[in-house]
Order: sequence, then C-alpha cells, then structure tokens
Amino acid sequence: MLWKYALRRIIVALPVLLGVTVITYGLIYLTAGDLVPGLQLNPNLRPEDIARIKANLGLDQPFLVQYLNWLGVPWLLHQVGLWPGAVRTGLLQGDFGRSLLDGSPVMSHILERLPYTLELTSLAILVGVIVAIPMGVVGALRRGSPADHFLTSLSVVGVSIPNFWLALLLVLIFSVGAFQLGLPHLPSGGAASSVNGGDVLDRLAHLVLPTTVLAFGYLAVWSRYTRSSMLESLSQDYVRTARAKGMSERRVVYVHTLRNAVIPLVTLIGLELPTLVAGGAVVEIVFSWPGLGRLALERAVGHDYTTVMGLTLFTAVLVIAGNLLADVLYAVLDPRIRYT
Repeated sequence: MLWKYALRRIIVALPVLLGVTVITYGLIYLTAGDLVPGLQLNPNLRPEDIARIKANLGLDQPFLVQYLNWLGVPWLLHQVGLWPGAVRTGLLQGDFGRSLLDGSPVMSHILERLPYTLELTSLAILVGVIVAIPMGVVGALRRGSPADHFLTSLSVVGVSIPNFWLALLLVLIFSVGAFQLGLPHLPSGGAASSVNGGDVLDRLAHLVLPTTVLAFGYLAVWSRYTRSSMLESLSQDYVRTARAKGMSERRVVYVHTLRNAVIPLVTLIGLELPTLVAGGAVVEIVFSWPGLGRLALERAVGHDYTTVMGLTLFTAVLVIAGNLLADVLYAVLDPRIRYT
C-alpha cells in the first residue's frame, strides 16, 4: 500500500533529520560559540550584565545541554516528571527558538516569508514545466534538425548564464531602459508597489522578471532530460508495437511515450523543493523579493544563528518531502510501479 510505504519513508527520515540537527547545531556552536549579536555595540553593558544575558539564553551551558534544550528533550522529560525545574519548549514541540536579533519566534519569520517564496518558485516551476516538456518533445521528434540544434543551443545558454547576471540584464532592459525610453516598463524589485500597489496585476508585474530568471534555468535542464527520455522511450518495443497496430502518431507520442518519458523529470522537480531556500536566494536578493532565501542571507550576515538553524532544518524537511513526493508521483504516472 502506498500509504504504508510513505509511513515507512517518514520513519526512516527521522534519524536523517536528527543527524541534520546535530551537524547544524555543532557547526553553529563551533562558529559562533556564545556570541550574542549587538552586545559588543553597547558600551554601557558591564561584564556581569553580559554574563546574565548569556545565562538567560542558555549560552553558558555545555554543548550537549544547549543542544538538548534546543531540541526540546528536557521539556518532554519534564512532562513525565523526569526533569526538575522549569524548561523551555524546543524543536520537538515545533518551537524553532527565538531570533537573537529581536527575540521574536523563528517560526514566525519563516511563515511570514514562506508565501512569497512559494509564490515565486511555484510559478517558476510551472512555467519551466510548461515550456521544457514541449521543447524536449520537439527536440526528440526532430533529432538533428535545425530546430533541435536551436533548442540545444538555448539549453546550453540557459545552463551557462548565471542567475544574477541574467537578472541584472533583464532589469537593465525591461525596467531601467524601458523607463528611460518612456516605454511601458516592469518593476525592478519588491513584491508590490509602495504607492497604490498590491492588487493582482501589480503583483503579477513584480513576478514577471524573477519568475523568468528562475524558469529559464529550470527549462534549460529539464528540456534536455525530457529529450533524452523521449529518445529512449521512442526506441522501446511497445512503441513499435503501437505503431504496427495502426495507432496514430499523436497518440503514440503523447499518450504512451511522453507518459513514460516524464518519469525521470518528476525526480528533478521533486528535488527543486529545497530551492525554496537556496536556489532562489540570488534571484530574491537581486529583485528584493521578501522570500526565505533573502531571509537566510540577512540573518546570516546579522549573526542570527537561531534563525539560520531553523531555515537549515526547514530545508532538510523539504529535501525529504521532495523525494517522497517524487516517489508517490512515480506510481501515479506509471501503473506498473507498486509500493508494498
């Protein structure tokens, strides 16, 4: 049963997540130690005041105690009477801790920025799929033709061009250049206009450039995978059998061949979930898009290590969820795949 398989995968993923927490917390501990950002900027703080602040944050305790407190183990033990004294909730209770910069919950920052990143990345993935699959199909059906060579060149260009360079180029052409020429222009950054903005058309206008940059990178890779898978599927016996039975070429290509050819593409799309944080960071920074990638950079520069740890763990969960989603979609696309 599919749900039993999914449950087993989730159980197996728990030790992986635990390992991620150990490595992440260990690296942050070795890098930052007991650093609290901003304390060194206040000359009025006495050494005993700094020590008291670090004690309130639990930074004066050994590494293992700090890690267990962040994980939330003392809180669980306290519930069954095995841990005396007051304790804070932790990761096991869904509490990612509090920001070292402003004391606000880390989860609130993630949930505040997540909709923007979902909006941008989901639209870019959708555009990439819609464009990449037809490109791959055309390249496979017209192998060696001028159209195939053109699409191959376009894919090479898409893989070679850095995101930040393409983003700056599009801003110069469609935002700055068009504005200077008095032509209709696209916004150069942000998620909405500060003056009389925020409606659907305004949000879509702000999405055009960053979505184009992200989608261009996606379709460059995905179209090549689709082309290779289509060529492999077209050479299979079932395709020759279908043609021998008199089945129309359109049905052979788009019903039988394409359905099997897109299965490897599912894996690539599933693995794009972690790019909600990492892959779109450069684009979000260039276009001042208030997403998770920009949040990660801002908090890393500001030495807000608790938020960085929360985002790292959130990314690890997305990696596991992406792999699980890809496996489930395998069974949907190919009835021959069965999970027991």
